[in-house]
Amino acid sequence: MTARDLQQAPAAAPARTPQEVLSEEAARYALLRRVAPALRHHLAGTLQPIGMVAAIMDRRLQAAQPDLTAIRESSKSISTLTRSAAGASMGLLTWLAPKESSVGPLHASVEECLGMLTTDLAFRGFSVSNTIATSDMAASVFALRSVFTAALIALTDAALTPARIVISSHATDGQLGVVISVSSEPGAVAAEDPPSYRKLGWDDVQALATAEQVGLSHEAGRAEMHFMAAENADVTV
Repeated sequence: MTARDLQQAPAAAPARTPQEVLSEEAARYALLRRVAPALRHHLAGTLQPIGMVAAIMDRRLQAAQPDLTAIRESSKSISTLTRSAAGASMGLLTWLAPKESSVGPLHASVEECLGMLTTDLAFRGFSVSNTIATSDMAASVFALRSVFTAALIALTDAALTPARIVISSHATDGQLGVVISVSSEPGAVAAEDPPSYRKLGWDDVQALATAEQVGLSHEAGRAEMHFMAAENADVTV
């Protein structure tokens, strides 16, 4: 079976009990609560330049003889920044309501998830090394956002800091394996600051993995996930 076959005719998801559905919904809510501060941070970052340029234009308008050329340039900048912010904001909102059928390059999707958490991880004492190379390997963006991000948070919630995170991947029999390893440095201690919401546990990650038909195994400081391979495509969410 080719990657195209895997994408076009995925195996039917097994029937789940009402309790499994509720567990999935609880896990998704917990995950969104944990990434919500990062979503707000990125959203504010897209809007901040607009306010800065608007403030500059306002000062120029207050001049005794306003420089109309400079004001026109500021107006053009605001228009460009607004379009960019609108696009970025729509992209961030897809974390709340994504297209579940969207697929994208594995390396790009993993980078997106890491980018969402980079600031938080750095503040908590984690350094990240992503060894996934650019390639034609692709997988469900929705599954990666759900399972990969939840596994990363669960591992770091349980880790001592400072610590190093290494992300790697491999492909086997139509499956894309993604491995997260966390190794604490000598003398590391538990983080003093509690997370913005409750810690994520492996029951949460497993509930998401089951819903997305992602294979999951974990142990102390390590998690391995197997995503269904799909035909490569640009990220469309």
